[in-house]
Amino acid sequence: MTNKERKEHLWIPDEEVIRLDKTLTARTTPRNISFSEHGQKLSRSLQAVKEVIDSVSDDSSLVDTNLMIFKIELPDGEKIKDKKDLFASTGMQVKAVKSENKAIVATTKTQFRSLKNRVDNYARSGNGKTYFDYIADFKPYIGSEKNSSSLQRRTCAEVVPSRVDVQLMLLPNLDAQTYEGAISKLIGKIANLEGNVQETPYLLSDDTPVIRAIIPSATLSHYENDVAIYRIEETDFFSADATPAGTIDLNDLELDDDVLTDSLPVVTVLDSGVNFPAGLESIVLRHWTDGTTVGGDTEHGTKVASRVAFKYICDQLPATKVVPRARIIDCNILDGSVPVNIFIKRIQAAVTAFAEISRIYNLSSNARMPIEGDEMSILGYELDALQLKMNVQFVVSVGNHNLWETETGLEDILDDDDSRISAPADSMLSIAVGSVVGETHSNSLSAINEIASYSRRGPGFNGFSKPDLTAYGGTITNIAGSVSVPEDKYSLLLDKSGKLTPDAGTSFTAPAVAGDLAEILSITPNQDILLAKALLYHNAKPIWDEDSITDDELTFAHNLYGRGLSNVDDSKYSSPSKVTFVRTGTLNKTTKERVTIYMPEVLAAQVGRNVAKVSVTCVSMPPVDRTKGTEYLGAYVRASLKKNSPDGRLLPVQQNFKEGRQKWDICHQFSKLFSTFVAGDWQVWLELFSRWEEENVDVPYALVITIEDVSNTLDIYSEIASLNRYRAINTLRLRYDSQF
Repeated sequence: MTNKERKEHLWIPDEEVIRLDKTLTARTTPRNISFSEHGQKLSRSLQAVKEVIDSVSDDSSLVDTNLMIFKIELPDGEKIKDKKDLFASTGMQVKAVKSENKAIVATTKTQFRSLKNRVDNYARSGNGKTYFDYIADFKPYIGSEKNSSSLQRRTCAEVVPSRVDVQLMLLPNLDAQTYEGAISKLIGKIANLEGNVQETPYLLSDDTPVIRAIIPSATLSHYENDVAIYRIEETDFFSADATPAGTIDLNDLELDDDVLTDSLPVVTVLDSGVNFPAGLESIVLRHWTDGTTVGGDTEHGTKVASRVAFKYICDQLPATKVVPRARIIDCNILDGSVPVNIFIKRIQAAVTAFAEISRIYNLSSNARMPIEGDEMSILGYELDALQLKMNVQFVVSVGNHNLWETETGLEDILDDDDSRISAPADSMLSIAVGSVVGETHSNSLSAINEIASYSRRGPGFNGFSKPDLTAYGGTITNIAGSVSVPEDKYSLLLDKSGKLTPDAGTSFTAPAVAGDLAEILSITPNQDILLAKALLYHNAKPIWDEDSITDDELTFAHNLYGRGLSNVDDSKYSSPSKVTFVRTGTLNKTTKERVTIYMPEVLAAQVGRNVAKVSVTCVSMPPVDRTKGTEYLGAYVRASLKKNSPDGRLLPVQQNFKEGRQKWDICHQFSKLFSTFVAGDWQVWLELFSRWEEENVDVPYALVITIEDVSNTLDIYSEIASLNRYRAINTLRLRYDSQF
């Protein structure tokens, strides 16, 4: 796109939006069961729950409290969220949701006896509809089901480690006094069982306490049977891994004299420290630690920061004056192998320190093991909580694996469960980035435009598509055990010694996207990070054939490449033949919106097949709740397109593929090609669905809609602009100055 072709995106004002009230409905399906038999089953289950709890009382850190902790299961199709009356009437309090129809609950001992008596009466009566019809079973909540998958594999292996480093997560949503007593007993038990508490117990953002401890593997059952403990995970460690191999000396580099560095957007690099050559140091606004870091080696952090600031720096060489696209805040938080509890504290401190001046945070460090998928990782949740609280955006790597060392083909790697993404790439609100090989090299398992042989793939949490995007990076060759990273413009990075060196990993593709997002953020009104994210997703370029792909193939492609490669130019500008409308707002469970766009006459008059394309992307920031298991996300926005008809009615537009329009995801997008259509006012309908908030919570959204002349010959922008209904977004932008 030439400078002459660049046009400002168009803002959709409130006058083009109809806001409607929404009527909430709920339906209950009667169950065809024998009430007497069902009641007897529930009675036996409750008796078994009590007996099991009594049998493990010696291990219980809640033994001195008045609480009974157990699991409730509803029939398939029934939802915990819809049974508020059931829990209110029986005294059961939901403490954590495992899945749509399973939850961990608590009662007092008196309430438990009352529940048992009521179930017994229900069994004896043998008729009549009650809340108990909708309870499938009661079960104790103890044993190995509390353990993460990696911990289960480790303790079931032929060779079991003598000691394991674990995170003991207490049952959520207890009161402070109960937690205080349980933590005291747990710490005592850890010492008595020859374990060692590591650091002070810490609180997650939802106030759930977690204790990190190194314990003998043989004692694990004592923690599994402790009703105060909700989940036991192996401790994740995070580190920076870079391979120094200097090749070209770039210490003479300096910034182009025409660059107005004060106007550049800011990206915070959460890494091992940044050490640019003297001529480039002025784009680093601040070097920061939280006071606990003993000092990273700066090798990894410098490479990451160079990719943020210069993307593929080879594109600017051999000139010695270079043009950066972003400024850097250097947050040195990686000083070796950092346990997850310490890592979280450092990330929180960094965001708190710089949230007023930096919206974008690059984090290129991952856990060693893949995610489980049915439980949000501790760090994934903490990143989501920070993004909601501080209105910032994390860009994270999906992680690397070493399967390329032993496998002989890319297909075998992708079939291996160990190639799945690792924390914190499961974070629902973060932008997770994978790697695509940019050039073909012999003896590499991946060719150009294929997922890199080291790059982890989706799906992410609860089966959702991950990564969100990919970027070009280096590849790895392995010849008879001799491993190397071939030199090309996608692998070469600036290292701490001022040299250009090849390296490969998703650590270096995430910052490529972080810098892209910073460029897009610079054109959004009032530094709107959600709108910048929506534009980034909306304009991503697929690296697959969109015309012939099936829905199943598209799902697979999304789990390798996300939405594709970012396209900064299209994200920042419209053109004469491609017009992008944008809008931000809020929705709640009692409202919906109908957003009007104009389809131009000149485009409708075009003759031929597939002459016009309409694309829609809606990104939202819904509440999250780690204690809700697979029901983690509290809301989603559904978008649908309505086209004009000859009689003036708005008709629904059917979509070819469901992929990209999943329920309970933060991004819903689709596109549609048209051969013939009626010009005039079309609408995009937005509706929010929510499940957990008791109050009517407003959820922010950013909407992007593009109308495109597929032939790229018509000036549809001028016709739309001449209506004076939509404003160029540069007229909305507020000045943003960052001061140190």
